Amino acid sequence: KGSQGVGEQENDEDDEEVKGFAVTTKAATSIGRGWATLNGSVNADNRVCTISFEYDTSTEFKNSVSATPATVQGDTTKTVYVNLSGLEPGTEYFFRVKAEYTGGPTYGSDMSFKTTTPKNFSIVFNPGAVYGSVEDIDGNTYKTITAGTQTWMAENLRVTRFNDGTEIPFVPVALTWYTKAVPAYCWYNADSLGYGALYNWYTIGTKNVCPEGWHVPSDAEWSALVEHLGGEAAAGGKLKETGTTHWNVPNYGATNESGFSALPGGYRNTGGTFFSIRQKGYWWTSTEISSIQSYYRAMGYNYSNIDRTATSKISGFSIRCVKDN
Repeated sequence: KGSQGVGEQENDEDDEEVKGFAVTTKAATSIGRGWATLNGSVNADNRVCTISFEYDTSTEFKNSVSATPATVQGDTTKTVYVNLSGLEPGTEYFFRVKAEYTGGPTYGSDMSFKTTTPKNFSIVFNPGAVYGSVEDIDGNTYKTITAGTQTWMAENLRVTRFNDGTEIPFVPVALTWYTKAVPAYCWYNADSLGYGALYNWYTIGTKNVCPEGWHVPSDAEWSALVEHLGGEAAAGGKLKETGTTHWNVPNYGATNESGFSALPGGYRNTGGTFFSIRQKGYWWTSTEISSIQSYYRAMGYNYSNIDRTATSKISGFSIRCVKDN
């Protein structure tokens, strides 16, 4: 069963006006291997209507989730939608919008979409390194690597729940990403699971997003890893996955000597737009500079150093977890 995300549609203007009571199902958007946005519109014709979406792998429509907005009234046509995650990949889903009022329920037409099929994604790990493993609350297993006194994940985090089981809000829509200073995650261009998810900093600052016994590294912990690998000028190359399967040519200086296997997952800017997949990787630290900024680390395909910079907490970056001491 899928789960509901949060947010507002990118275009939150009213639809083209439809006179009289009307409930319309519209095509799904932001479709990925396990997620989609269901869309519709409602003109309540001065009724007060409770709005939801029904969906299922058949037209039995066994699943129901509240729409955004959950209530529509007045005599203008309003856009309604819901963000779903936790869907099965490569699967056809049927859905419809539902409006309930004192006269009973009214449904939009049945529509369908198909989630995408998983792509083969094999990280190039260091064959000479000794890896361990850790599992997150979603059941994803990650390789881990020890560097000096620290043990790090050797893959980007892709969990969708905090380690207490609470769901992290899934926010595919750009406008919502920009306006919400609350925890959120997304996937680069809706389908880049192998590179890991992108999280805003509020995901880190609210609860523990890492597996039990692990945490998001501080700026000091990142610095300790960098110093262990010879300083900022050399560490990037020793951390990056080798070759150009996932990094753009020339992936300068990449040796993956550390076994860290850093991937270029790109980022989502404060306006909700995606940039730089295959070109750069960006990773959060837990260290705040102010109420709106935090430190991060970055590596690029055309240089071998590692950058240390600060940015807005609304940005969407990758996360690597480090084991508690």
